[in-house]
Amino acid sequence: MYSWLHHAVAEGAEVVTASRRLSRELRSAFDAQQVARGLQSWHTPRIVSWAAWLDTLIARCESKETLPLRLDTHNSALLWEQLLQAHVGERLLEPRGLVRQVQQTWQRLQDWRVPMEELERFARSEDERLFAAIAGAYRQELEENGWIDSAMLPALAASLVRSGSIRGGMLLVWVGFDRPAPAVMELRRALEKAGGKTRDVAARNLRRTSTVVACSDPVAELRSAGHWARRQLQAQPAARIAIVCPGLEQDAPRATRLIREGLAPGWQQGGRNHRASVNVSYGRRLADYPLVAVALLWLEWASRGLSSRDVSVLLRSPFAGRGHAGEQCRLELLLRRLPDRVWRPAALLAALPARDGSSGAARWLQNVRAVAGFEAESSALEPPAAWASRIDRLLQQVGWPGERPLDSAEFQLVNRWRELLNELSRLDVLRPRMKAAECVRRLSSFAGETVYQPDEGPGAIQLLGTLEAAGLEFDQLWVSGLDAQNWPPPANPLPLVSRELQRKRGMPDATPADTLEFSRRVLKRLSGSAANVILSWPQSLQDLELEPSPLLQPYLEEGVKPGEDCGWYAAQLAGGDAVGCGTADPAPPVRAGEKLGGGATTVQRQVDDPFSAFACGRLGAGDFPAFEYGLSASSRGTIIHRALHHLLLERPSSGDIAAWPDRDERIGQAVDEALAMHRRTADGVLLRLLDIERHRLQVLLQVFVEQELLRQDFRILAVEDSRVLVRHGVRLKLQIDRIDRAANGSLLIVDYKTGVPKSLLNRKGEPKELQLVVYASAVEDAVGGLLLLNLDSRAVLYKGAGEEWERACPEPWTERLERWKKQVDNAIAGIAEGDARLNLNRTTAESRSLCLLSRIEEVRREH
Repeated sequence: MYSWLHHAVAEGAEVVTASRRLSRELRSAFDAQQVARGLQSWHTPRIVSWAAWLDTLIARCESKETLPLRLDTHNSALLWEQLLQAHVGERLLEPRGLVRQVQQTWQRLQDWRVPMEELERFARSEDERLFAAIAGAYRQELEENGWIDSAMLPALAASLVRSGSIRGGMLLVWVGFDRPAPAVMELRRALEKAGGKTRDVAARNLRRTSTVVACSDPVAELRSAGHWARRQLQAQPAARIAIVCPGLEQDAPRATRLIREGLAPGWQQGGRNHRASVNVSYGRRLADYPLVAVALLWLEWASRGLSSRDVSVLLRSPFAGRGHAGEQCRLELLLRRLPDRVWRPAALLAALPARDGSSGAARWLQNVRAVAGFEAESSALEPPAAWASRIDRLLQQVGWPGERPLDSAEFQLVNRWRELLNELSRLDVLRPRMKAAECVRRLSSFAGETVYQPDEGPGAIQLLGTLEAAGLEFDQLWVSGLDAQNWPPPANPLPLVSRELQRKRGMPDATPADTLEFSRRVLKRLSGSAANVILSWPQSLQDLELEPSPLLQPYLEEGVKPGEDCGWYAAQLAGGDAVGCGTADPAPPVRAGEKLGGGATTVQRQVDDPFSAFACGRLGAGDFPAFEYGLSASSRGTIIHRALHHLLLERPSSGDIAAWPDRDERIGQAVDEALAMHRRTADGVLLRLLDIERHRLQVLLQVFVEQELLRQDFRILAVEDSRVLVRHGVRLKLQIDRIDRAANGSLLIVDYKTGVPKSLLNRKGEPKELQLVVYASAVEDAVGGLLLLNLDSRAVLYKGAGEEWERACPEPWTERLERWKKQVDNAIAGIAEGDARLNLNRTTAESRSLCLLSRIEEVRREH
């Protein structure tokens, strides 16, 4: 491959490529050629990309002191933004998107050497005239300050060559330029006039075969391409294989996943090597990499509040903080019990105090204090370089990028991040002083606009866009997406420049004929870059039927072949044998001193589904609470429980309650005590919600007190009473909401329920749940009744069992209670023995939270 390369380097030529990928490829190919010739050392050839070569050419200027100061991309964008603000004012809501469009337009104008006078003369619409005015002001700012931007470098280099400031006489070989811009050709002519020689690499002339393949849809097309590449590698492991995907930049990760699906089915389980099997030409925005995204979250927290979800990311990410992962996860569980809101660092520190100063949670909260300290200094006006230094110091304080060793890609990302900080420092050309918030905002903008791809090796397959493949040579090539809707691709003329001017200057996509001709030329170049070429198109897109591109007509002589779609790897696993253990692996009996969680709920789980009792009570598994705005149902239930606790803390009798002269005041104090914890960390919105909740609770507790006075005489013996129930070696910690003593001396066990009202007994007179029976089992005195007290804004309802609550029952109360206690005893005995059977009759919704542990769906299929 690249048979011309050795001769070009041998005669001392500099090889200038259209892309950095092509320059890397040619250097690698040249090294392979030298090794094939038996050489052990050789001079490094001059093979550079166009942008890098242009920089080195200007660096050869003999009078560097006369060169204008070069603005980098970010300073150029800042200048465009300032000019847009000056000309558009308040109408400019989001400048960044418009700045990118303006920069691209300016680049095209410079590439096609369009004078400002001509741009103004051809402007017709209001937008065109406005852009022409702003572009003129931009050009004037550059000239007055002695600046130049990257778009103007080719013209500068050409003028330096013509003036003799850059010596000519060089030999240049140009490769990969599908459509060289007039600015490039002007520089080439200047070099030739100065005694240099330039030539283009001729298109590869191979005896090639081109096959047209039709696939059912775009997903099947890319999977088929991956499957085809797999077969080529199996036949020729050293083959250079590429897949070209038009429009790859729109969703490169999705295309990569689909090609991997065909190339290496089950690649998700194959580790890093399988993921790296496809080398993609198009990177991701720097801000999309988790390592960089976490750094930006820490910085943004110093200039604005973060939602609970964003704070959760910082608590769970391996790139954030130096605390112990388990302790940080426990801290996050505390956060999830609080209403979702916007947290400032100081507010979070008040809401999540660390109990142990040496714990990992305390160390993580120390990181939050560092952010709070940075926030306190953020209003100062400092040079961008000073803020860049402080930002770097803050990230070190919070432990970014984490304590674990970084892999190669992450190490490269950290270095690219540090380059981004250097780019921020250079903004002092236009903005000598900034506040921290603006620095962080611009740094975030830089990361969002910078496309970056770590060097992770060549990969078995190259995935390229149509332009990235220019100049490359392959053994096997698949070109996808050649349907009539996508190829030729939609034209993309400049929206801010007169179409008449674009046609006059012959700019790209100025006319439909230009788009068609360029697409035909690109397809011809692609079909000539490998000995065996597959050209494919999808026959449908959702409900839309697609036709092959008319440009495929010359390649249809041998007909159309169907694609070989291997399908989804996961679908091949469906219906297979259930996953199971090779040997029986029963749960062990409860050991002496073993701690069980869940209390009475674990006993109920044992009755409903022994496995869930084992997983939740003994293993500590449980539902992961979701973040909720405002007051969640569980939070409101907790508040009601606390309000009742404070209201009845003195354990009054029914007579005492009836004699309260200050009933409304007592209720108000109880409600305020229950809401106090939430008020300490509440923002303005939550404070308003708490005021509404306070009014609701006052009305609810007034109704509750009135209903209590309608009952038979009682005295409250205990509120929030902690008990321990020990049976069969199992120790369960319980907390009973309330215990009353009735007039006949028996006890009444009370449990508060909020939300949808619940009944204690079913139609057969049996308890729906055993929670109150478990409580009764832990009480030594005679229990005369069990009561569910449902508190809701709609009503206060009593659902009980026992002498006071049931009119007639054929079975004496004491016998019924003993029989129910026996059920509790049997359930605890099952827990003690390690009974962890699965209840296959439970619904999918009931078993979903533990299905990954129980594998219940596989067991169901097996049975």
